[in-house]
Amino acid sequence: MSGVIPVILSAVVPGLGHLLTRRYLKGVVLALVFTTSAELFLLARFWWPSEAGLGLAWASVAVAAAVWIYALGDAVLASRHAGEAFVGRKDDLLRRAQVAWLKRDNAEAEALLRRLLAMDERDVEGWIHLGKVLKSSGKDAEARRCFRAARNLDGSERWRWELERELTGVKAKTPEPEPSQGAPKT
Repeated sequence: MSGVIPVILSAVVPGLGHLLTRRYLKGVVLALVFTTSAELFLLARFWWPSEAGLGLAWASVAVAAAVWIYALGDAVLASRHAGEAFVGRKDDLLRRAQVAWLKRDNAEAEALLRRLLAMDERDVEGWIHLGKVLKSSGKDAEARRCFRAARNLDGSERWRWELERELTGVKAKTPEPEPSQGAPKT
């Protein structure tokens, strides 16, 4: 799991975000060290109000603060790397699909692009390439739906001209209604 939730959980209780992202050993160790140091602080302040207790209290606060800072920083770095890994997987699937399409293996290219779109159904480039694969397979109606989905998702108008060209190049056998918000279910 990537995102802000593990970071927030690590800010509340160090180690919780690690448990959520399946880094169990690190999460358990961080949570144990943090809670133990917090308990030591409470024991030192309320059971030993003398100078010896004050030193132990400050030491336990220092340990708890160090664990909290480490856990929070580690959760932020892990969420950043998880996002990069997700983009890497998408890029790899797109590259493999393009290679399969160039080798005229439309079934493999279609399967890879559908996997990519299952990961991120708002990927405009994935919809465009799936439309091209379906068009070259003779599945014009499905190709039109993919190109229309891409056009609806393209808020930046980056792909506008290519999409218009592709949509006019695909024969419409029967008039289809415009897709509603988001991408069609394929």
